[in-house]
Amino acid sequence: MNLKINNLDKSEIDKIVHLYKQKKFDDALVLSNKLLKKEKNIPFLFNLNGLINLSLENWENSVQVFQQAIDCDDKFVEAYNNIGIAYSHLGKEDKAIENYNKAIEIKKDYSNAYNNLASHYDDLGKYDQAVKNYVNALKFNSDHLQAQNNLIHLMNFFNPENDEKNSIIRANHDIKNIDTKISILNKISLRELNDYLIKCNHILKKNLKNLSFFDSQIHRRNGFNLNCDRHHKAFNKFKIIPKYCFGCIKVQINLTTVVQLLKLYFIFDQISFPNDNIRKSFIELRPGIPGTYKGLVYCESVEEAQKIIDILEPYMAKLIEKNFNLSIKRGCTEFDLVFPGYKDINNLNKVNYDKEWKIKEELIDEEIFNGSKKGKKFFSRSLSGVCLGDILTMNNWLNYAKLINDQTYKDITSEIFFSEYIFQAVNRRNTQN
Repeated sequence: MNLKINNLDKSEIDKIVHLYKQKKFDDALVLSNKLLKKEKNIPFLFNLNGLINLSLENWENSVQVFQQAIDCDDKFVEAYNNIGIAYSHLGKEDKAIENYNKAIEIKKDYSNAYNNLASHYDDLGKYDQAVKNYVNALKFNSDHLQAQNNLIHLMNFFNPENDEKNSIIRANHDIKNIDTKISILNKISLRELNDYLIKCNHILKKNLKNLSFFDSQIHRRNGFNLNCDRHHKAFNKFKIIPKYCFGCIKVQINLTTVVQLLKLYFIFDQISFPNDNIRKSFIELRPGIPGTYKGLVYCESVEEAQKIIDILEPYMAKLIEKNFNLSIKRGCTEFDLVFPGYKDINNLNKVNYDKEWKIKEELIDEEIFNGSKKGKKFFSRSLSGVCLGDILTMNNWLNYAKLINDQTYKDITSEIFFSEYIFQAVNRRNTQN
């Protein structure tokens, strides 16, 4: 790429880049616009201006300036990739795909463009195309963190054909083919968990060299979108509880050891609920929220939640035996901290929906409608059975256990792959609690 900046005042560019890296995007945009008025035909400056507009969610403006960069240099590969991102945010799928492909046409080994194209297909539920492009991204950059994590997440919903050339797909395939005797119809022994995780760890060591995985929760989804991001956006911005959340009832399972959490994972994976309820098992990383190891089952009523408890209790008693608690609550714990009593199912009228909140919910919906269309995924049902992402998350659970001095992790395995993500998350929680 010919940047054509030799005759420019480098200090001006450095100042803009410095503001951009500090996330002072408004200030960076002012200086960038000023510089563009003086220097009109330099593709690098148009691309930089487009990146700032992207960060400010000025999608249309970013398209215009990225196009100006391309008009100045029709081989400017980064500009094609970036304009593809802008079109993805605008929901212009064909234009996004066209520009990602143009970037790849110019630079065959451009991993970022392959990853962005794959992510675009992933959002649309076109998993075959997504896998193909994630594999290409990793072919040219095996350490591409986003492509690694995106491919692993996709395999929660889609089982690609074994690709011996891709170590992530190969590891997922090998883990799925382990002949395990772990069944919730019988007791799950520590020996069974130990043997199983040793086999999984052997597969990880054989196939994955440099990988960071950032999940602490394992879901079993039924394909229905609970729209939690939208509800939390309304809560965080306006400190209101969305109307939908007044009908969100959950069975919560509180546990005391990582061994119990691993057993709960297998219960959630193998159990059948009448309405195929969404469920998740996870470690508690939120500052200010009590507890360590938890599970949730999402329900539509207190009556349904009680039926779920009736189904769960025999398995919990047989497999986990003691030191656990099953309860029913409403909504998210964060909501109850601001509106005390909201989660109490014994007095559901203690906190009621304020009709004035409807206006604020409409503002949020308008903001979402006018905002980015990128990342609005097609929701699929989780595959049953253990996958690579589950094993990597379990490794994060074991890191967590070691850090909080839960010695039961040693009953499972002392071979843990260090997770910087969990280390930092636990430190943050300890500092802020």
